[in-house]
Amino acid sequence: MNILVTGAAGLYGIHLVDQLVKEKDVKHVIGIDNLSRDFLVKDPFIQSKEAKKKFKFYKRNYRTLTLRELNSFDLDFVVHLAAFISIPESMKMEKAYFMNNEFGTFQLIHLLHRTEKKPHFIFASSPEVYGSAIYAPMDEKHPMLPRSVYAVTKLASEKHCMAMYEWYGYPITIIRNFNTFGPNQNIFGNAAVVSNFIARSVQGKNIVIHGDGLQTRDFQFIKDAVRAYILTIVNSKKMVGRILNIGTGKQTRIKDLAEIIVKLTKSKSKIKYVPTRGADLRSLQADYSEIQTLVGWKPRYSLETGLEKTIDWFKQNI
Repeated sequence: MNILVTGAAGLYGIHLVDQLVKEKDVKHVIGIDNLSRDFLVKDPFIQSKEAKKKFKFYKRNYRTLTLRELNSFDLDFVVHLAAFISIPESMKMEKAYFMNNEFGTFQLIHLLHRTEKKPHFIFASSPEVYGSAIYAPMDEKHPMLPRSVYAVTKLASEKHCMAMYEWYGYPITIIRNFNTFGPNQNIFGNAAVVSNFIARSVQGKNIVIHGDGLQTRDFQFIKDAVRAYILTIVNSKKMVGRILNIGTGKQTRIKDLAEIIVKLTKSKSKIKYVPTRGADLRSLQADYSEIQTLVGWKPRYSLETGLEKTIDWFKQNI
């Protein structure tokens, strides 16, 4: 198999590439990323010499890919991870988010439809498309009430993908990734909550929580999340046309997350509360029974085990 991974240098991309090159049925992995994020380590793609023979990386924006290039890659799968992902930032850079996340995805899927091989397209979406939970856990039929530009770009991209599936039968799978954390996660700019809390805790800085801290999220470890993508590729035929949640099915309050991280890092950091942001969601909790029924996927890592592994990595690299 030949597989293209966009956003290959992001959290999901790094760990997915690392796993794909170990798969015996994978011949080549092509990674593309414009490296718009900053890195704590010089080379995030830590692989054996043998694995590196399978992997080719291109530093560029995925939107610059041409039909000729895509045909030359002889692709069986495209895992589309590339996206701007900050919710607050999306409300200030709405045009950039529209162009990169939605219009870019629209361009890519229509370009892939013109290729000779028409590779299976796996799109990384977000539970932000649901808005705050009306009921929990949230299954794939939960009402869609996006509350940010980021969420709208993800939902619109899903619709573009499913239109290609419904109209042309193009092979599409959409995976809604609930809050994911792990080693190599970005701590710069508008960082995700787990990496932000860990970085500040390790450095002895105050941890800042927006709102009362009683808002909840469903936090999953990156190794579990990547396994869902591998299973999607391995079981591709039964995954076509599916929209699937991946998460732990458990809610964690943000204040509890901060307290656990302070405890695990043995930090003296204080937890400070500031006013909530405009449309922050109150709660998210995944119902992952659909993907479990299809391919047997379920999370293996507990929150604390995942945090311990992530904290160890950050301590070695900050």
